[in-house]
Amino acid sequence: MKKMLQSLAAALALAVGLSSSASALNGPNKVVTGSYKFEARSEPLVATDRMVDLWAEVYRPATVAKKSPLLIFLHGNHGTCGYYDTAAGVRIDNRADYTTTGACPEGYVVTPNHLGYAYLAEELASWGYVVVSINANRGITAGAGIPDVDRGLNLMRGRLILRHLALLSDWNRGKGDIPPPESLGFDPKGKLDFSQVGMMGHSRGGEGVRAALQQYRDEGSPFAPLIEPMTIRSLFEIGPVDGQTGRVLDADGVNSMILLPGCDGDVYNLQGMKVFDRVFSRITPKDKVEAFHGTFHVWGANHNAYNTEWLASDSDGCRGSNQIFPANGRSLPQQETAFKTLVPFFRATVGTKPVTNLAARFDPAVDLPQSLVQITRYERGYLPGPIGKQVKLLESFTSEGEGSDDGVAFTTVGVDVVKQPASYEHDPSVRVATVSWAPGEADTRYFQLNFGAGGEDLSKFKTLAFRTALRCYAKICEKLPSKNGEMKYTVALVGKKGKLSEEVPTTSILRISRPAGPNFGAFVDTPDDYLHSTLYTAEIPLEAFSGVDLAEVKGVRFTLENRSRGVVDIGAVTASTVAAGSGGEAKALVAAASDAVSAAAPAKAAPSAQADGNSIRVVRTNASAAKADARAGAPAVEIVLSSKRSFPVTGAFPKLKVGSTIVEGGDVSADGKSMTISVPTAQYDALEKGGQVTLFVQTSSAPWSFGALPN
Repeated sequence: MKKMLQSLAAALALAVGLSSSASALNGPNKVVTGSYKFEARSEPLVATDRMVDLWAEVYRPATVAKKSPLLIFLHGNHGTCGYYDTAAGVRIDNRADYTTTGACPEGYVVTPNHLGYAYLAEELASWGYVVVSINANRGITAGAGIPDVDRGLNLMRGRLILRHLALLSDWNRGKGDIPPPESLGFDPKGKLDFSQVGMMGHSRGGEGVRAALQQYRDEGSPFAPLIEPMTIRSLFEIGPVDGQTGRVLDADGVNSMILLPGCDGDVYNLQGMKVFDRVFSRITPKDKVEAFHGTFHVWGANHNAYNTEWLASDSDGCRGSNQIFPANGRSLPQQETAFKTLVPFFRATVGTKPVTNLAARFDPAVDLPQSLVQITRYERGYLPGPIGKQVKLLESFTSEGEGSDDGVAFTTVGVDVVKQPASYEHDPSVRVATVSWAPGEADTRYFQLNFGAGGEDLSKFKTLAFRTALRCYAKICEKLPSKNGEMKYTVALVGKKGKLSEEVPTTSILRISRPAGPNFGAFVDTPDDYLHSTLYTAEIPLEAFSGVDLAEVKGVRFTLENRSRGVVDIGAVTASTVAAGSGGEAKALVAAASDAVSAAAPAKAAPSAQADGNSIRVVRTNASAAKADARAGAPAVEIVLSSKRSFPVTGAFPKLKVGSTIVEGGDVSADGKSMTISVPTAQYDALEKGGQVTLFVQTSSAPWSFGALPN
């Protein structure tokens, strides 16, 4: 069986021909950059309460072919004005005056948030794509949210994308009220293929591209008549947020990949994982499209360094992994992890002649190139096609009771099994079987998932897959990770009369590693709770399970490593008609050159409220209530926080802790020195009066303390 796995892996690696160097991916076209900028516009389809710019950088081949595929990039939430800090040696973007006024104060420059992805856009343009990177500074970036409806302004971001697409569609058709400016550098008429569109969003831009997808699809969408018939093929998201609007925004019916920075200090709970989670449970008509979905978890990466214009780190370091980013400045290794994922993703999924074998980069059964492996570690989640068409969901662990989805009891020997929610990063719909054991007499420990009467006919499927992860147990999260992982087990199919197939060891398909994540230092009481037990995918060719009849499979047995303690999550067992390679990732990971792990950064002491000059006031006025009524239909109380230490503009919502209650949200003032958090009156009245007030924004910033909540 081992030789068969190795031969399959070798054959697939040869077939996909994935490049191991950036230079080998450079396309044949010379790249030219142009731009357009129409300032301070009233765009009621985007927003009715603020001005916006239609501003973008356009990357293209020097000679643009007719019907070129189109990619849209959108940055996230960040300061819109910055100054050069001589001590740090970088620009610090700590103001947002441009958002509301269209100008920055003396000594500041406008932050070019949209230029931070040139290293990706230029490479794609060399392969014939036209890449439009949108600047959302005016009105949206760092702008005041709309309570309950669009707190993160990500629906608005989606509408801004669609407005740009309407403009590009006008130019492509040679019509419209706004002619293409000379700064664009070429005549776009007839040059753009709206049947081949892809989008990338970073941070709030990630939820923004999903918002564009769904608002374009909405029945009666005002944008559909303004844009020529359009097919969005793919979405790539980097450290995205999720749940910042009044509607759930999925990536259904399109190829979707989520790049998750393992030491993200901004979106530290890896909200993008929820987007992938939902493809297992929120099945829609759009999922009939043969699209794949996945996650690519990059150990040691922070949030900001994927945008080369965001020069101060959001993260104070890592726990359980090396960091691949500096405190200030750019990170070429981290850029490389985006370069070698985003570029092959779009080349594989967008265009009339896609290089489809490049999509194997995201299949966890296929070797990663050594040029990626030498940077850091990776964990991949993967679903090769939609549930119900190419993939059959055999078990989700979501049924009531202690048994399987079929209502059949589990078989356990030497272990305890509890069905429960997955770790905190995951969507509430995701349930797992948590298999745990303590020191005991057992010589064998296994968990067996049993199917219903008659079993499952897997004879027409090619691959068995499941999701898995470790949780912290004993002292595992106090130790450095090993090259081969911290746990191993075997997988076998159960046939007629309990006969077992040949067992497949997990070491032949993936490395199961300890949780790791950003360094919170002394800012949290239980830092292990914020390490990432993100579920990643194990794939095994069904032909590897020799010895049983695949037409009548009675169950799946997971035989655990014979060690004294362990806690393993197993979730979402699937069978797929899509073939996969096997054994590749483990080989590549063992060869990693950067497995040494640095100690966590020393904890920073939180500055005192007096040193920061912090103050808090509560505003209950008719004006405040009227403002809230206009936006969300309910009166609100404004908690206004002020400090000499600037509040950073982030993708994730700030978290205000009052006593034991957490309140999310907050709009930062243009000068960065105050933050206003609006809460419904009933919610405010339920807060503990006199409770201690602490604001947490991101792991690179010590919390702000404000003393007791005023009565």
